Amino acid sequence: MKRIAIIGGETHIGEITKLAGDKLEIVGAVVRDDQKAKAEADFKAPVYPNEKALYESANPHIVAIANENDRKAEVILRALENGCDVVVDKPLALTLAEQTRIEDFLAQHPTQQLLMLLTLRGHPLWAGMRAQVQTGAVGALAFCHVRMAVQLKRAQRPPWFLDVRRAGGLFLDLLIHGIDQVEWVTGARITAVTAVTGNLGDVNDPHLRDHASVFCELDNGGSAIVEGQRMLPGTKGSDYRMTVAGTEGYADLSMGTNALVITSPSGADAPITHLPEAQSIVANWLENGDLVAQSASLRANRLSILATLSAEKHQRIMI
Repeated sequence: MKRIAIIGGETHIGEITKLAGDKLEIVGAVVRDDQKAKAEADFKAPVYPNEKALYESANPHIVAIANENDRKAEVILRALENGCDVVVDKPLALTLAEQTRIEDFLAQHPTQQLLMLLTLRGHPLWAGMRAQVQTGAVGALAFCHVRMAVQLKRAQRPPWFLDVRRAGGLFLDLLIHGIDQVEWVTGARITAVTAVTGNLGDVNDPHLRDHASVFCELDNGGSAIVEGQRMLPGTKGSDYRMTVAGTEGYADLSMGTNALVITSPSGADAPITHLPEAQSIVANWLENGDLVAQSASLRANRLSILATLSAEKHQRIMI
């Protein structure tokens, strides 16, 4: 059983805690003062005053990081420098300089490993979509569309979360999953990006970004659009979808209806009912699986940074 420490108490830390007592032993945590009581109750481990005390006393093998986005890169690097492997909620860095420092460290220390929580790879619908596309159900890939839309929930978010200076914007915080799915599902590589982002819902908040989209050119001659927003009304919690169109039809995925359907020469809107089983990407990683390779974690984050830069600079960026 691996000893794991937790730094930060933001969302998705449940990917770690659900494995406690089976594959992982939580040996300590560092969180903000307002998160300490919940962390002690949830993690059932000592909460240390700072990272120095954590590393000196807890002796972790792995560090799980789910803190504020603008602090993630520095915490990742300290964990790596302390000899630990890292599991991190997205994003792992907000700038190319931070990204490069992490990539360089891992290249120089090949025995250490990093996993970013690209959790959709373990979801049956998305894995089923990948299986259909890569076995040729819709023919050769021509176009892909991914939608990732959620509610803003301003009152429920921590102050940093909706501030682009600290959260990094929608490409790094939300659309990163869709960008990863374009390559994972289709098997194609993104070769260039042209992106836009902005704020239409609250023009009095200059640091809010509530919508974004990126047009991706693919190495097979096809294309993809990944779009998303934080403007859904209260009547709908989230809307995640994917369409892959090919030379012989198309596949449609909707998480809202839990459906995957195929239109091909053999029939229209045929439901795919035999889907892969759900997988924990963390459990797979602990068993040296390749569901989310380290290279995929690094690439998804780098592509999302480049999409952000494309939107900021209003220019097409080659990968």
